[in-house]
Amino acid sequence: VKLWHKLINKPNQNLHFVFVSEHFKDESLGDLGLSLSKDRYSIIHNYIDENIFKYQEKSENLRTKILTIRPYHSRTYANDMAVKAVQILSTKPFFKDLEFCFVGDGELFDDTTEPLKKFNNVKIEKRFLTQEEIKSYHDNYGIFLTPTRMDSQGVSRDEAMSSGLVAITTNVAAIPEFVDNSCAIVVEPENPKALADAIEYLYHNPDAFLKLSKAGNNRVKSQSGFNQTILK
Repeated sequence: VKLWHKLINKPNQNLHFVFVSEHFKDESLGDLGLSLSKDRYSIIHNYIDENIFKYQEKSENLRTKILTIRPYHSRTYANDMAVKAVQILSTKPFFKDLEFCFVGDGELFDDTTEPLKKFNNVKIEKRFLTQEEIKSYHDNYGIFLTPTRMDSQGVSRDEAMSSGLVAITTNVAAIPEFVDNSCAIVVEPENPKALADAIEYLYHNPDAFLKLSKAGNNRVKSQSGFNQTILK
């Protein structure tokens, strides 16, 4: 802490700070009880490589295929909310038309996904994926279910949106800096019913699904593409 106070309180023309989001900047400086003038820092998002996560136009049929790829070592990732959303949807008559895939690993994985094992239309895969494997999953699904309790950006969500998936996420932390309801579906936090309602909305509105798919790709490309990140 003393080091950061020394660095920030004694400006040096060769020292410029970079944060991935305004939220992360505010959190970092707030924890230290410090502030920076705007000329001493930049906001540069994590780069989303569109050469790897290349946009693939989605068919409306893929709105019934829901993917979640997350770590399971912390409740921060809100995987329990995604599981509860599936449980809520299981009471709907169209549930049989949906297909879910939960991929990830961590000490919370088994307990979190246990309630899903009774559903025939839910795949559970306990493992980590390479970037190439992630892209392969992206190409075979249409919705990326990614609630969260804290995010400084949400790289996995942006990668999915770049690939053309429609993201369903929660309005917390830095999320509003990267997505809104013009390019994804953003719901209130700690509300699995809202997540379930979002999936139901896309199921009944294929045109909205297709529109959000393209808009999501455009948002990522315009905000976290090569020119907006690496070139800075």
